[in-house]
Amino acid sequence: MKTYKLTPLEELHLEKKRVREERIISGQRLSYQIQYLGDNWGSLLTKGVTSSIRGKITNAVDNFSSGSSGSLTPFVTKQMNPWLSLVLSNLPQIGSAAWRLSKPAVIAFAAKKITSMIFGHKRSKKK
Repeated sequence: MKTYKLTPLEELHLEKKRVREERIISGQRLSYQIQYLGDNWGSLLTKGVTSSIRGKITNAVDNFSSGSSGSLTPFVTKQMNPWLSLVLSNLPQIGSAAWRLSKPAVIAFAAKKITSMIFGHKRSKKK
């Protein structure tokens, strides 16, 4: 049985096709990741901040408890209000909804201010 050997030109065409397909797949993956970040930036930011704060608190408690000669006491926090907990857990969704509701008013206010700054308006003097 004969094996067909590719010419250098055919190898280049195949390599070009493979690189093009990889580029398309990478572009789709990047687009998906950017879309995910755009949709979930609030929750990602909240999780990052809370984990950072939680890490600092646990380090402080560990340092404090390791320096004491007595028995190890657990770090107890006051229980949070359930409504506050609900609001904090849904903060990205609440912020997104609030921005969607207030965006037209903010744009209208900004447009009025900009047009009044550009064109100015003459006030009539009352006598």
